[in-house]
Amino acid sequence: MAKIIRTDGTEEALPIVTLESLQQAVGGFIEMVGLADGRQLVVNEEGKLKGLPINEKACALTPAHAAVGDLIVGDVVLAEAGEID
Repeated sequence: MAKIIRTDGTEEALPIVTLESLQQAVGGFIEMVGLADGRQLVVNEEGKLKGLPINEKACALTPAHAAVGDLIVGDVVLAEAGEID
């Protein structure tokens, strides 16, 4: 089941995965970030431009991005492989 990972470290289930629920969870337009294990992070496409805070938990899931300074910001959705079409 998909879950929201907030910048404050809290997590919440996202039982219904639709474009609208994803956009609401991240606070705007979405961008997909694929993880090595097949899961996906859904992030706010404009999060860095908006100055959203760094999401430490999401950064820990994307060590390759963090290694080159590409940090994940804002609330994100973590979805299992195949959960988002």
